[in-house]
Amino acid sequence: MIHSTQPMNALLKYWENERLITPLDRHFAFELAQLHQVQLRILDECHGTSYSDLFLLICALLSKHLSQQHTCLPIHHIVLNNPMLEQASHCQITLSHDELTAVLAQCPCITTFTSTQANNTLNSTPSPMVLEGGSLYLQRYYQFETQICDFLLRLSNSQCTSGSTATKARLDRLFPPLSHDIQPNIDWQKIATATAFSQKLAVITGGPGTGKTTTVTKLLFLLTLESPMVIRLVAPTGKAAARLSESIKGSKQRLAQELAAFADEMDLSCLQRIPEEASTLHRLLGVIPNSHQFRHHKDNPLRLDLLVVDEASMVDLPMMHKMLSALPAHARLILLGDQDQLASVEAGAVLADICAGLKHSNTLSNDTSTRNNTQWRMRYSADHAQHLFTLTGVDLSEFISDSPQMGDNLCMLMHSHRFQGDAGIGQLASAVNNSDKHRIMHVWQTGYQELNWIEHQKMHTGNTGLDQLLSQAVNHYRGYLELAHNGTSHPSAIIDCYNEFRILCAMRAGEYGVDGINLGVANALKKAKLISTELEFYQGRPVIIQSNDYNLGLFNGDIGLILLDQANTGSDHLTAPRLMAHFIQADGSVLKVLPARLPSHDTCFAMTVHKSQGSEFNNVALVLPLWPSVAQKQLLTKELIYTAITRAKQHFTCLGSQTVFELASLHATQRSSGLARRLWNETI
Repeated sequence: MIHSTQPMNALLKYWENERLITPLDRHFAFELAQLHQVQLRILDECHGTSYSDLFLLICALLSKHLSQQHTCLPIHHIVLNNPMLEQASHCQITLSHDELTAVLAQCPCITTFTSTQANNTLNSTPSPMVLEGGSLYLQRYYQFETQICDFLLRLSNSQCTSGSTATKARLDRLFPPLSHDIQPNIDWQKIATATAFSQKLAVITGGPGTGKTTTVTKLLFLLTLESPMVIRLVAPTGKAAARLSESIKGSKQRLAQELAAFADEMDLSCLQRIPEEASTLHRLLGVIPNSHQFRHHKDNPLRLDLLVVDEASMVDLPMMHKMLSALPAHARLILLGDQDQLASVEAGAVLADICAGLKHSNTLSNDTSTRNNTQWRMRYSADHAQHLFTLTGVDLSEFISDSPQMGDNLCMLMHSHRFQGDAGIGQLASAVNNSDKHRIMHVWQTGYQELNWIEHQKMHTGNTGLDQLLSQAVNHYRGYLELAHNGTSHPSAIIDCYNEFRILCAMRAGEYGVDGINLGVANALKKAKLISTELEFYQGRPVIIQSNDYNLGLFNGDIGLILLDQANTGSDHLTAPRLMAHFIQADGSVLKVLPARLPSHDTCFAMTVHKSQGSEFNNVALVLPLWPSVAQKQLLTKELIYTAITRAKQHFTCLGSQTVFELASLHATQRSSGLARRLWNETI
């Protein structure tokens, strides 16, 4: 079964030293082998071969896959002659994939299900692992996946209301006819609102600027006109929740102005029923200190009628399971997000799996620059298409599918109001999202004013490209630092000025990671006499929170500035001015915290692309590594590049090399999961 140059125990230690696996992966394999050593020894004696070595290897591979955010280990993905993908293989599996699957099915610590059994076997079994459909799961993740599928399918099969003539009239008021210059000439915001109005589960996806928040605000207004309901708004992080609150507040104000002429027809006071304050998912569910459990669960469900989850692409598999478990039976669920953005930092890509059935490969040629192009297309049942026609007057017969599955619950917004069709940022984002190599190069070479390329130029004296970026950072950050030192501006104005520009990095460590760039920017600002770094907490230092502190109301990803406490200056000459960390809260107020009380945090002149999700900046600079390692290449994906580009509203700069940019743009994230197959009942 196994042919190796060393005993498996020694190989696991060697792979750990080579950083091909983590200490957790190795100890996980040893722990499971120790628990089942008697059964494995019996199998060894019966078959005259080493089940133990194979079991150790497979357990280490499964743990490695989980740490890479996969939810399972597909057996056919294992490279049999080089399972650890070494430069020179030290181990081979002498079985075919089918034979390996059959052997694993005999292990007493692995429960085997067929795909047809899975939907009816949701109660946990004692075995630590599950083999189903050619994929190996940890029991815990198998339960997460199958139960999430069950929750979503049950919600998708439940309709709330069919609407009325009054509903159609209100929709027409909320969504006046589109101008002729918008293509395609279908108001997908109106379609999404009508879909979510009549369905218990609605998933509204789309790129930046396509109007997801505007759409959901109009939807909530339409629903509150029908009947009062308890609505909660949530996002995965505190920063994303603050952004959602700000967006909802702005959308309500615009909607009130748009509908002012129709106050006699619609009760605009219902707008006040739409909440403006969003919270994090953790706060909604109720954190229990020193426990992975939450206060709200299936036996103590949430008190709400409608839950709106923004930035749903950031919600991982375990958190989605906890959230769905805590939903009351009657509640509606609306998921908002961009399925093309980076997935969650933990296991799973739930939003992408939900939307997977709308994705079709566009295989135009064998050229790798077009092979990964994708098209998205709605899939509606004939009944739902007719229902939408009744409510909106839009003929959607071209989107009718014989097997819509979850298509009746999905709507994708197509038109970006942030990026014009010929704008450089939008063009570059689209080209990267489609992994279109030739179009990417064409966009960069066109000379768009909002795009700026800085080439890595490594010299004996340093990197002139990096020097150019640091000079740009000094120019951008000068404004907020001068305001901070001036001492007359309100903290919120200083923070707004700081948020005009941000450097994003693909990774944390290294010269071109967050750590190296933060150090470089700090040194450049110090040289320009804009900051003084003798003390840990200095005037103008930006900080990003790395862990949740519910007592202080600070959450992972929150960003603030160290500024003088204006309320404590000038009133008492005997009291020295003190520095405080200032954070903008969801309601727009400023939270002040003593620096010594801050939870785990880092300096934030630069941040990772992952941490930037849910944020927007007028100017964004992306830093790519000069010579990425094998591990770094795995992190460089088109989703990462796309997410970085779409954080910029006015100007995007990239410090990198053409080779690395193209490498990342052609590398799509692939997370092993069975959720899409379960939801859509087809191979995806």
